[in-house]
Amino acid sequence: MPERLSRRLPTWRQVQWALLGAIFLSAASASVAFTTLTPAEPVTISVGQVAPHDILAPISITYESEVLTRLARQAAADAVRDVYDPPNPSVLRQQVQRARKVLTYIENVRADPYGTLPQRIADLRAIEGFTFPEDLPATLLSLSDREWREVDSQVIALLERTMRDPIREDNLAEVLARLPNLVSFTVSETQASVIVSIARNLIKPNAFLNEERTRNARRAAADAVQPVTRNFLQGQLVVRGGTIVTEADFEALTKLKLIQPPDQRLRILIGAAIAVSLTVTLGITYARRYHPELLENVPLLIFLGTLFLIFLVGARFYTLSEYIVSRAYPVAAFALIVVALTDARVAFAASSALAILIGLALNASLEVTLLAGASSVAAILALRRAERLESYFMAGLVISSVNIAVSLVFGLLQNTTGLSQLLLSIPAGLLNGLLAAGLGLVGLYLGSSLLNVPSSIKLLALSQPSQPLLQRLLREAPGTYQHSLQVANLAELAAERIGANAQLVRVGALYHDIGKLHAPLFFVENQAEGVNPHETLSPRDSARIIIAHVIEGERLARRERLPSIFIDFIRQHHGTTRTLYFYNKAVEAANGNESAVNPAHFTYPGPRPRSREAAILMLADTSESVIRSKRTRDKQEIADIVQEIIRSRQMEGQLDESGLTINDLKIIQEVFVDSLQGVFHPRIAYPALPPRETQEIKALPTNALKPTEERATP
Repeated sequence: MPERLSRRLPTWRQVQWALLGAIFLSAASASVAFTTLTPAEPVTISVGQVAPHDILAPISITYESEVLTRLARQAAADAVRDVYDPPNPSVLRQQVQRARKVLTYIENVRADPYGTLPQRIADLRAIEGFTFPEDLPATLLSLSDREWREVDSQVIALLERTMRDPIREDNLAEVLARLPNLVSFTVSETQASVIVSIARNLIKPNAFLNEERTRNARRAAADAVQPVTRNFLQGQLVVRGGTIVTEADFEALTKLKLIQPPDQRLRILIGAAIAVSLTVTLGITYARRYHPELLENVPLLIFLGTLFLIFLVGARFYTLSEYIVSRAYPVAAFALIVVALTDARVAFAASSALAILIGLALNASLEVTLLAGASSVAAILALRRAERLESYFMAGLVISSVNIAVSLVFGLLQNTTGLSQLLLSIPAGLLNGLLAAGLGLVGLYLGSSLLNVPSSIKLLALSQPSQPLLQRLLREAPGTYQHSLQVANLAELAAERIGANAQLVRVGALYHDIGKLHAPLFFVENQAEGVNPHETLSPRDSARIIIAHVIEGERLARRERLPSIFIDFIRQHHGTTRTLYFYNKAVEAANGNESAVNPAHFTYPGPRPRSREAAILMLADTSESVIRSKRTRDKQEIADIVQEIIRSRQMEGQLDESGLTINDLKIIQEVFVDSLQGVFHPRIAYPALPPRETQEIKALPTNALKPTEERATP
């Protein structure tokens, strides 16, 4: 991080900035929330109602549907059958033991010699947990001993065979229904019916539901379902008129900002405030470090901030269902205006912030963010110095190309985009570039007029030698005019090297000394050799005349309606330095008594330079004047002088409010030394012509000295 010269805003300016920041923060947050909360084509409808008409998507959107994902996962979970444990062998053992007891009891009833038939039938019906058909007990008692023994063994065999397989509560009836098919074919039908009747009362479920495993299986099935993604293209049908609105339809309308649930408003407002606060904080930090002069220009910031909010709210055009209209929104015009009124770095930072906030406001749309960001960057790179009207139309063509390219990229990546919509990207992009160029020019005109800030086109016009003030300098103060040209060249080179506004500082240098027109002969560059009117004046009067060129320059600039930035150049190019030559003469006249001399009489009124460009002008003006007055030719001597000038201005605090870094000063010094050494380099002393050749040249007719082609006859 380059070390920056100390700079602290006064308290009143800090209070002003706090108020402006709070106002802008509130306005920007409201703008983002408004853009987010307010649908372009609002719909009033709820789940279960009939759609009154076809509802189309106002923007292209892809989102994960919580409703469809939930339904898909629920369906996957429901498709998983209950998970049962394997057959429990202890259940089979218990039932076999019970079967043996029941069979023994039946055998005892059969063998009871004292019981009557009705009594024995009643004893069989009294078996706990058993239910027999009406005629089964009598049939059972009528079996011979051999038949009974076969029944006894077959019941146990059937029970074991059946209960080795899983039997669940839900398939018990199915198992019981299959029992007749499992009885051995070696027994009679009567025996088979008895075997089945007894076994039916003994068979019970042996496989039980495992609720934990079932839950885990269903959870795993649901988790395996990928989120359901829905994709709507701008203009695509979302809900058909006359159909009942489903929960998924309502969700789609909400995602498309056609419906805004009340419970989301507070969240959106808080999110908008956080996003804007972060953006504003980063913007102010960036400006304080790299463009501190912006913090002093409150009218410009208010103008740019207002434009920022207008373009932010205007981003709702992106949500319109008409594709051409939505894609023709000329957000790049903001970048064109900012780069013309400030510079490319400020424009890039502001446009990036605008693109990000627009993307967030429109459901974090990547396509819209790239459309706004890419077209803005293209506008900044294409406009460059914007010295001619043609530059804006060239920038418009570049903006159109970038918009078409971005739209085509997203259209091709979204496989559902139709060919007709892809082709619409071309007229939409062309219209976007045309509108951006037009609005950029309108915004530039308004900004230049309202803020008295010179545009690049205005700067180009002011730099023309035919300008009245420059013509006056050329005629009335030719030395000052030549000095201003040298300073302009010097300052322009330095500004280009450190990334400052080179065009602005060049034009500012051309006009910085117009105040010398009030008394041009009192400035050494306009004096004939041997003529110095200061010799008849006191040091104080001489200093007053010299210092007055700043005051007179400001007055003349206001009368000629020069942009206010040039008035700042005039007032700041000497800062609060002293006219040391006359101050020292005054001290000398007071016999070296400095207390007898009031330094205020020999000090420029200032203020000190408050921009990098003004500071460059101060250093260039002083360096060129000193090198010229000393008639220095040696590069090392020039380097020492320039270094001393920069060091002294820095020690005096003249550069504290300029925003220049230590690294900037090193670069400026290098540029000054190279440039001044080139201007004031030693020249070869050519020998004088011999007297005879001189006389021959003087004797030639005038037309003999013209080029050969001009003297030739056709």
